[in-house]
Amino acid sequence: MDLALFFRNEVKPALGCTEPGAVAYAASIAAQHCPGEPLSVALSLSLSMFKNGRDVGIPGTGGLRGNRLAAVLGVLGGDADKGLMALEHIDKAVVDKAQALLDAGVVTEEVVEGVPGVYAAVTLRCAGHEATVTVAGRHDRVASIVVDGVLVGGEGMERAPDEDGTPREAASCEPSASFTEPPLPAYLEELRECDFAQLWDMAAGIDAVLEQELLRGAAMNMAVARMGLESGWGLGVGHTLAAHAEAADLHARIRFMAGAAADVRMAGAPQPVMSSAGSGNHGITATVPVAVAAEGLGISPRVQAEALALSHLVTGYLKAHTGRLTPICGCSVAAGAGAAAGIVKVLGGNAVQAERAVASLMASLMGMLCDGAKGSCGLKVATAAGEAYAAALLGMDDRGVQRPEGVVNPDIATTARALARLSREGFAAADAVMVELLGGGKH
Repeated sequence: MDLALFFRNEVKPALGCTEPGAVAYAASIAAQHCPGEPLSVALSLSLSMFKNGRDVGIPGTGGLRGNRLAAVLGVLGGDADKGLMALEHIDKAVVDKAQALLDAGVVTEEVVEGVPGVYAAVTLRCAGHEATVTVAGRHDRVASIVVDGVLVGGEGMERAPDEDGTPREAASCEPSASFTEPPLPAYLEELRECDFAQLWDMAAGIDAVLEQELLRGAAMNMAVARMGLESGWGLGVGHTLAAHAEAADLHARIRFMAGAAADVRMAGAPQPVMSSAGSGNHGITATVPVAVAAEGLGISPRVQAEALALSHLVTGYLKAHTGRLTPICGCSVAAGAGAAAGIVKVLGGNAVQAERAVASLMASLMGMLCDGAKGSCGLKVATAAGEAYAAALLGMDDRGVQRPEGVVNPDIATTARALARLSREGFAAADAVMVELLGGGKH
């Protein structure tokens, strides 16, 4: 597998929550093709995109929230060239204007079915023109750009077949149509076929360039965690836990540092984090516990980088099975599993112990549901970080899950397949009910 390609695409900076970030990115592209004052902005979102963008803070807005705000900010002042960081330099005048347009009812939002988990179509109308930009499959993958009814760009979308199985032609952009998930990139298809020993060996084989990039990403996320310790951002999970913890307690430090980083991100601080598998919270969970453990134990930068690589690879492996957005809390289950494996590496363990640590983490947290991105994600991230360390200790002592326990198996491939089925089939109804409870109708 091309490791450099994996890390370039799966581990990169993101500003704010990636769901409203993707909406803002699409909106900023739409604005390029539809100049002038916006008359209306209509969002068509998947269940997961709606859920994850509904209550999360938008960077640079003083605590304002939501996909609709992200969309109109993207239209008024987003920089499409910056991708998921399109809102990096939004100023107060733009925020005020965006709020006025929201108050005037210019922006609507609806949940649509039959689309990939990552799906957002932004339709912008200006005087005499209309542009619709759709991101799908990945947060920064532009599937289509349609201007005044004409397809002018995008990577394309696969339509689901008719009921009789007849294939249908690709559509330019039909928010209400039924689409299939786009195929996984080749590097993720290769990753899905690996066993754990191969993941372990790939992490050990990173070159010097990747080593520095991984350490830079961890430093970025640790800086965000320290911001969360300085004051009580959001729910103040990390800040509060730190105030009641012994400084020398590594387990407690791993928990409160990870929670503090998520607090800052969910509150909408204008501070980028290094993401993993398309999510900033995944990136926090995958990196901060490993970095805190390495720092606390005085581990060399090289070993820390290998541990971070393993954490990201395990996270990516599990997400390649489940899909980008799921009813199950991926930042706890997938990235928590990655962190457990990475901490075993930091502790001097081997591949067998790390794989068992992954199984123990998943046995603990597999049932944790995702009810959208918001302040309380700090609680989940802190829990996952603490459980990752506990699972790593169990692995190092050759304890924890060593044979099938319920649907969890010490073999990561078997458990990944079970996680994928639970997520896509078992919890699908839970996701739909949750969005209904959150008010997912058009408004």
